[in-house]
Amino acid sequence: MKKIISICLILLVLTLGFGVFATDDYEPRNPKLMIEEFTTLPTVNAGENLSLILKIMNTSKFTASDVTITPNFENTPLVYEKPVIVTLDNSIRTKKYTEVTFTFKVSETAKVGVYAIPFKLQYNNIYDQIFTTEQNVYFKVVKENAPALLTVNNIKTSLETIHAKDQFTLSFDINNVGDLDAKNMKVTLTGLSKDEFIALDSEDLKYIGTINGNDSQTVSFHLNTSKDITTGTHSLTVDISYVNTNGETVSESKNIYITNVVGSKTEEEPTTTDGGTPKVMIGSYSTNPTSIKAGDTINFTFRFTNTNASKTIKNMKITVDSTEGAFMIAKGSNTFYVERMSPKTTISKSIELNVKQDLTSKSYPINISFDYEDTKGVNYTSTEVINLPVTEYSKLVINSVYVGEAYVGGNTSLSFDYVNMGRATVSNLTASVEGDYTSVQSINYIGNLNTGTSDYYDIEVTPTKEGENYGTLVLAFEDSSGKIIEVRKEFQGYGMTQIIPDFPDEPMPYEPVIPDNQNNVLHLSAWTIIGIGAATLVVSFFLTKIIATKIIMKKLENEI
Repeated sequence: MKKIISICLILLVLTLGFGVFATDDYEPRNPKLMIEEFTTLPTVNAGENLSLILKIMNTSKFTASDVTITPNFENTPLVYEKPVIVTLDNSIRTKKYTEVTFTFKVSETAKVGVYAIPFKLQYNNIYDQIFTTEQNVYFKVVKENAPALLTVNNIKTSLETIHAKDQFTLSFDINNVGDLDAKNMKVTLTGLSKDEFIALDSEDLKYIGTINGNDSQTVSFHLNTSKDITTGTHSLTVDISYVNTNGETVSESKNIYITNVVGSKTEEEPTTTDGGTPKVMIGSYSTNPTSIKAGDTINFTFRFTNTNASKTIKNMKITVDSTEGAFMIAKGSNTFYVERMSPKTTISKSIELNVKQDLTSKSYPINISFDYEDTKGVNYTSTEVINLPVTEYSKLVINSVYVGEAYVGGNTSLSFDYVNMGRATVSNLTASVEGDYTSVQSINYIGNLNTGTSDYYDIEVTPTKEGENYGTLVLAFEDSSGKIIEVRKEFQGYGMTQIIPDFPDEPMPYEPVIPDNQNNVLHLSAWTIIGIGAATLVVSFFLTKIIATKIIMKKLENEI
């Protein structure tokens, strides 16, 4: 009997030992999903919809199920309306892919630049174990919308000539020359007085509502002329307030001029219409180039008008200067002389200016002073201030580029170093390649680089042809005004011929996956282990029964 018990114990130990051997160091089958990179960067205009077709690849040997794809809107110019989570109905088998379409709304105020959308991929293996992968998908805003910008023009009066005590309608157009809307607009007419014009029924405020981008609206005010009004040009101010696309309240003031006023006449007053104060107003200005950078030389042009309807201006001296020293005379003088300027005449003057190189990004004033006299020798002076926006001096230099040899279609490292020699921080620096090379990632995000500092970076690239391959490294960044600047440097490398072995086309028979490890431990599935254990128990049962029967029969023979 002891022999029977010993044999059973040995069989039991062997069974348990085999089970331990079969399950020791077991690792789950890990699927791996990734989003295939775009060969061409998706582009979109601010305010439009961005449609992305993502190709979700299973690069592993194991099936991925219960796949969910979740984008992250943080740090992107996308309008967040509701959670956008896609759950796939089908699994993604090994070496297969599926396509998923996402449509996003790009903010109307998005600036030109490259942006990254982080996507989170979550999926299960056959044992319902959860895995996650995170990957950025890049897109580029190629056109931004100009903010609301208002102008006042087409100023009209209902009367051809306005006399004392006349009632008339003053109208003008408010034009929004920007792309974005100006909302909740209020227009107030100021400068009214009992000696010039009075608003009928005290109606000096108008609620306009919204003026869409690149649209206009006519505004009218009903006025009563004072009995004591003088002949000549009279000015009023239009105060405008509105809410921009960002929800901010913006206030602007525009001057308008009423030039067709003929004042009251008495026996003591002359009957001539040569009355009022002659005024000079700058109607417009421009710069060449239009975008001003610190260190540039620009040509500044301004146009001014004698707004008086009847008085001539003479002996005018015009002085242009910059109180903060931001603009300096490039050549010639900063003064102009105009001998005579007839009523309602417009004159244009230009001056070449050097922009100081160490300016930070903001607007800097230019003062234009007018000193003149009328035909009676009465002197007048006026000064107008024009603010010109200046962008900091940006200069990123690529020192050297090196690319290693690689097989055609294979990856190699492209190394480069660069330095910020400008006076502004380089923001959102990215790297890409053009030409015979393709980048493993179409856009490689590097980050920010402070002024006066240098760094180096490596990206993975692939040669596309045998022999000499020529490419261009493109570093793109944002300056302090948000404008995208690109720096390019050419490079060349060598693509080697790749030898591809000739494999038969028949499908390979299924083989169990044996992971690589030093102990060569066989990893079996759970059902395989259960089957082996059950078979071992059955064999053990029958062997025990046979041995026990023989022993009992032998004892019976001895007794007989």
